Formats: sequence, structure tokens, C-alpha cells
Amino acid sequence: MSQPDPTPWQAGAACAGLSPSVVFARRERQAAPALRACAACPVPRECEAAVAPAESWFDGVCAGRLWRNGRPVKPRSPRSAKPGAADPLGPLAPGRPAPEPLTPRTVAAQLDAVLAAAPSPGGTA
Repeated sequence: MSQPDPTPWQAGAACAGLSPSVVFARRERQAAPALRACAACPVPRECEAAVAPAESWFDGVCAGRLWRNGRPVKPRSPRSAKPGAADPLGPLAPGRPAPEPLTPRTVAAQLDAVLAAAPSPGGTA
């Protein structure tokens, strides 16, 4: 059975190349790749409108924020980072180049996988 074609905004989503376990992670450390992708994503408004994380018990990353039980999670304070430690923002930190862009085909395929793994809005299968 084939997946439906993604909408244009889904095809351009930066998270489309990520594993559902990263996109739907509940902890900041596991969700870090999705949070970095969101920082460079061209469609955060469309994503938040479609997912509506605040209107559900959504867990994961949406529109640049980590959500747990439908509430945004406050990011950890940078004061806990040790001087000289690896930058938690990775390649998207200021002064660093952005990663190579994903192809539309890869983005669409991965977003289909993410959406297929998402719980249904009504909580039923």
C-alpha cells in the first residue's frame, strides 16, 4: 500500500529526513536533531497548524519546540554547559554553516514515515 503524496509544505519540512523516534522524542537530548532541523525549517507555521500540539497530548518536536503532553518544554539553561563542551546546537549554532539541504524526495519519504508513526488525533487506530 502506498503512502499518499505529501502536501507541498510537508515535502519541504526539514524534519522529513529524521527518524520518528527523534521527532517524537520526549527528552531534549534525544530530540536535539529534530530541534536543529526545526531551526532551519521553512514551514514551522504550517507544521504547528497541522499538528496542533497545544490542542492535544502531543509528545515530540513541532514548530521549533519540544512538546510533552501538549505543553511546550522549556529548554535547559546553558549555564549547565561546561566551558569548552560541545555546542548543543551543533552545526546550526551562529557562525557555523547549515547542513546540506535535503532533497524533496527524501523529505517527502521521511515525513510520510513520521506521519504514519504519529498517533491518530482521536486516539484510536
